[in-house]
Amino acid sequence: MKLYVDLESLELIEGPGFRNPVTSLRFKRGDAALLEVAFLANGTTHQTIGDSGTLEIQFGVKPRTRYDVGYLAHTAVWTMPDPEETSPVYLCSPSFNTEELDSALGVGSSTGTELSEITLMGEITWREGAGAPTSTRTFFVVVENDVNRGTEGVPTDAEPAYPAPETIALRSNENYTVTVRNTLKTFNANTATIDQITGIIATLLTTLKSKNVI
Repeated sequence: MKLYVDLESLELIEGPGFRNPVTSLRFKRGDAALLEVAFLANGTTHQTIGDSGTLEIQFGVKPRTRYDVGYLAHTAVWTMPDPEETSPVYLCSPSFNTEELDSALGVGSSTGTELSEITLMGEITWREGAGAPTSTRTFFVVVENDVNRGTEGVPTDAEPAYPAPETIALRSNENYTVTVRNTLKTFNANTATIDQITGIIATLLTTLKSKNVI
């Protein structure tokens, strides 16, 4: 995921030259995310934000309005850009496989009580050495619950096997069965036996009565 920080507004923006704010990010519970963060002067030009030898950057996620509690997801491990890089990008890989996040989503609760997703708050903060920190504006972080967890096994085949499509009586837009229409289409008056004619008439009458037509 590529993120762009406008160093003037300290907002996440869409990209160089596009300063519309990005107010939310979306992740999947249980996964590790790769973030590529670029810091832009005037919302256009890539900039370094300090000496990589003394620079500290943090990405943190907490429950909304709960500034006093610990992180649900966090990393302070970043890969710094090469000093000669003309478009420097800072990389990190925060994990969204944490016990705290599982608890917030209700993972492992009884059937039907886990949350499908949760909206949190996030921030990127950096400081050089003992200097004062600088932080982005707070943004929303939506974490979706995961479907594939690796413990489900393979679904069991149903018995008996599902019937073939041609054996199922489907309903048309007029609420008459396709079975009756297909029967009439294959009926040949020149070769039909008395039993076939009787069967077709009986099927047609039964269908019409069930629809209150007769």
